[in-house]
Amino acid sequence: MEKRTVRTGFVGSGWARIAQAPAFEILDGVELTAVASPTEKRRRKFQEQFSIPHAYAGWEDLVASEVDLVCISAPPHLHYPVVKAALAAGKHVLCEKPMAMDMQEAADMCQMAEVADGFALLDHELRFHPAVRQVKQMIESGEIGRIYNVCAEVNLASRGNPSLRHSWWSEAVKGGGALGAIGSHLIDLHRFLFGEISEVCCDLHTCIPARPDAEGRLVAVSSDDGFSMMMRFGPASLCFGSPASLRVTTVANYTSFRYEVHGSLRSVRFDGAGRVWELQNGGAKGGRSLIDPPQWAEVEPSLSWDDLVLQEKIRQSSLWVHGIFAVGFAFFAHRLVRAAQRGEKSITDAATFDDGFAVQRVMAACHVSAASRRWEKVPARTT
Repeated sequence: MEKRTVRTGFVGSGWARIAQAPAFEILDGVELTAVASPTEKRRRKFQEQFSIPHAYAGWEDLVASEVDLVCISAPPHLHYPVVKAALAAGKHVLCEKPMAMDMQEAADMCQMAEVADGFALLDHELRFHPAVRQVKQMIESGEIGRIYNVCAEVNLASRGNPSLRHSWWSEAVKGGGALGAIGSHLIDLHRFLFGEISEVCCDLHTCIPARPDAEGRLVAVSSDDGFSMMMRFGPASLCFGSPASLRVTTVANYTSFRYEVHGSLRSVRFDGAGRVWELQNGGAKGGRSLIDPPQWAEVEPSLSWDDLVLQEKIRQSSLWVHGIFAVGFAFFAHRLVRAAQRGEKSITDAATFDDGFAVQRVMAACHVSAASRRWEKVPARTT
C-alpha cells in the first residue's frame, strides 16, 4: 500500500527555516504545506524559499488548516497555547524546547499528550545524531567502564554583538535565555545517556545587560546569556556518584561544541561536527603531560543502511554546514515522518512530554540554585 504524504506546518520562521524545513525537504513522503509567522517579511521569505503553498500571520489559522504535523518553533511563551490547540485539533505535534514556561504548564501539557490522537514530542534532536547514538552504545556496552566524569562546553558567538536588537530572547518572561535554549538540550542529553538528575548547582549570568529596540533605545535584558552548572545523578543512574558539568556562553567570539565522558577504561568525546573520538587510559604520555597531546582516535559511528543513505542526502544539503543540531534533526525528522505515516503515537528514544517535564524541573532547580547560591534538589514530579 502506498504511504500517505505527511502534510507539515511550521509555527515560527527561525529554526524552522534553518533546519526543520530543509530536513523535511530531503525526505520522501512529506509536503511542506504551511508556515505561520507574524512578521510578513520573514513569512514570505520562508514561503518562497521552500515553495510552501500556505502562509499565515497567526498560528491559529495554521492549526485549523489541513496539516498532519505541526512543528512549533515559536518563542517558549507560545508553546502552551499552540500545543493545546494543535493536540485538540488532532494533529501530531513536535514542540521546541524549552517545553514550557514553568512546571505547571509542563504538567498540563503532559496530561494533554496522554489523551491526544497523535504523537506529542519534544525536539531534542541530539538523541538521534549518529555521534550520540555511538557514544550511548559505548556507555551501555561497558566499553568506557565506570563513569568518572561528564563535561560539556558550548561556545556560541550568536549574541556577542551588543548592537543585536532586543527581542523575546532577551526577556525571561517570554522564555528567553541560554539555559532554556541550549541548557535544556544538554540536560536532556545527560538524562538520555545516564539517567535522572537529582541535584544541581547553577550560576546564571548576563554579560550584556541592555540591547537596543527597533528605535535604538536601550532596553534592559532580563534573561541569561550564559551559565555554568554542576549536577549530581540519582541512584539508578549510570553516573551515580560521579559529577557532571555544563558551561555555555552565547557571547563568545567563536562557536564550538564539546561533550566528553571519562571512564575507568577510556574517554570518549564528540564535537559540533558530529565527530566521535576515543582515548584509551594511558593515552597521554606519562598520564600528566601538558606538552605531549593525547592520542585521540576517531571512531566511525555505526549506521544502518537507511541512515547511511540519509546521511549522504544530508551531506549534500545546507544542513551539513549548520552542525550537530541541524544534522541531528534530519535523522529525527525521518522517524517523525515514518511514525506519522503509520499513525503511531510514539517513537523509540524520542523525547516525550514527560521527558520535557523532567527537564523543566531541572531548570526550575537551576533558577532556585542561582538565586540562593547553593546546591538545589530537583523537585519530584507531583502532578
